[in-house]
Amino acid sequence: MIKRGTLERLDGKYAVLLWENGSSFIPRRYLPTEARLGDTILFDGSSYSIDASSSTQSSFQTFSFRQMG
Repeated sequence: MIKRGTLERLDGKYAVLLWENGSSFIPRRYLPTEARLGDTILFDGSSYSIDASSSTQSSFQTFSFRQMG
């Protein structure tokens, strides 16, 4: 089963993902390098990917990601 979440924020070496049933912290290295705040992230049980068909970004979110990275 594929889980769908949103990249909510970056906290040091961790990313915060919001899922339908809660949130989780994962090491940022597990995310694709092109992942940005607000992206829809898919987890298939072994790896994370970006759902390009439903991701949206604002210039503020992109700026925030670069400043924290």
